[in-house]
Amino acid sequence: MQPNGYFFTSKEKFKNHFFTILNLKVMESILAIIGIFFLPIAMIIFIVWVKSSERRKLYQLQAELYAKALEKGQPLQADLFVELKEPKKKGNPLKTGLVCISAGIGIALFVWLFVFTGFDDLKADAVILFRLIGSLGIIPFVIGIAYVIIHFIEKKKAANDNAQ
Repeated sequence: MQPNGYFFTSKEKFKNHFFTILNLKVMESILAIIGIFFLPIAMIIFIVWVKSSERRKLYQLQAELYAKALEKGQPLQADLFVELKEPKKKGNPLKTGLVCISAGIGIALFVWLFVFTGFDDLKADAVILFRLIGSLGIIPFVIGIAYVIIHFIEKKKAANDNAQ
């Protein structure tokens, strides 16, 4: 009976197949590491490139307007070369605080549910690691509390300024 491709007829074919699978696993690991570390860097570079190209187009348009105005003998406006920026919106510290508090509670709750429900066969080291990760949820929680406190302080300060 002839093998149908699922069985190996010699040790050499088995070794070649085994090392092919091993090489694929190594390549997957390398690509995962490259993706994790270099994809955010590539995204930042792309965002900076897009912003600089927009700024370059704006400067080019301003230079063309300047050249046309000089050709026609028109007086230049004083605000022609003023940087065109949108006014920055002031963030809402209450909203930011509530989001941070929710994120902290979510991280802690996720880890608590993962460790303490249904996973009784976890080793002690894994439980300690998950508790450590769960305790990291305290960081955004406390930052959120600080933002909420800032909101109430600013609200009180604004009320005092309006009263005076």
